[in-house]
Amino acid sequence: MGLSEAEARARGHEVDVNTMPLTAVAKGMVHGQGGRVKVVAEDGGGRVLGVHPVGPHVSEMVAESQLIVGWDAEPADVARHVHPHPTLAGRGPHQQ
Repeated sequence: MGLSEAEARARGHEVDVNTMPLTAVAKGMVHGQGGRVKVVAEDGGGRVLGVHPVGPHVSEMVAESQLIVGWDAEPADVARHVHPHPTLAGRGPHQQ
């Protein structure tokens, strides 16, 4: 959802990029099937420009990812909300 790292840079954004393996969260460990999520945000904690989950069960992350990108949310905005656990969407790079 949203801009890729290359698209964000091409549009003149200075970006922070964070990737995290899905096995770093409880449900990802349970499934043990790999995958990762990449978050592209404006440098310095700015708006989330893109969220790119790849792997099994990532459909669980689509709704929240689309909301974050469509909302023009900053990581701090997202971190203030409840994220059920254990889910793949429960804790991601936007909350580190």
